[in-house]
Amino acid sequence: MTMPPSIALDPLAALTPPMRWLLERAAPDEPALALLNPQHTLEQLYVAWMAAEQTPSAIRLIAAVLPSRESIWWAWVSARYATQMDGGTAPTADDHATLSAVEQWIVRPDDAARRAAWEAGEKSGLDTPVGLVATAVFLSGTTIAPPSVPPVPPPPGVAMPIVAGAILLAAVSNTKTELIPPTFVSFAAQGLEIVKRLGGWDAALQLAHDTHRRQQAEYDQATNPPAAR
Repeated sequence: MTMPPSIALDPLAALTPPMRWLLERAAPDEPALALLNPQHTLEQLYVAWMAAEQTPSAIRLIAAVLPSRESIWWAWVSARYATQMDGGTAPTADDHATLSAVEQWIVRPDDAARRAAWEAGEKSGLDTPVGLVATAVFLSGTTIAPPSVPPVPPPPGVAMPIVAGAILLAAVSNTKTELIPPTFVSFAAQGLEIVKRLGGWDAALQLAHDTHRRQQAEYDQATNPPAAR
């Protein structure tokens, strides 16, 4: 007699809805997920992951809880540092132009600056840390369509994994492999400082969850207009 397949337990089942949403959004690696304790606060979870050297998952957790502009600033700083660090790759002229264009958007996040960052990023290469930051800028706007056609909103949160990817790629863009782990830790510490400025993990999570719900409602309304009577 064959036994029925076992049903895997949901490791997120005991979490509050905002915490579950955040962990699904952050997509932690399996070793990090195994350390999840429903009794942990987000701060305790972050500390546990850092202590267990699950830094990529910790970085994705921070990226998932930050507002888009703050997270893009973090990714921009990381990508810029990757062009300057010992063992890093010297920036090209296109990289300099993209970093400058992204900085202009951070200072004044209007549509013209957003599209300029995207155009510059395409020249840098969208598979580079600098190019990924430019992509995140473009996807943080209200439309991904050309300015001459009706708006096509990006799905809410679509820029978040790109921000995390830019930071992680920036950390490993080093020919001196012994410097990669401390770079991960340094980038995580910088992201944590932004969380603290937002009032801590709980305040950041509340803001992120509320913002996502509002953006999701707006996205659903824009992409599923009511049927004509």
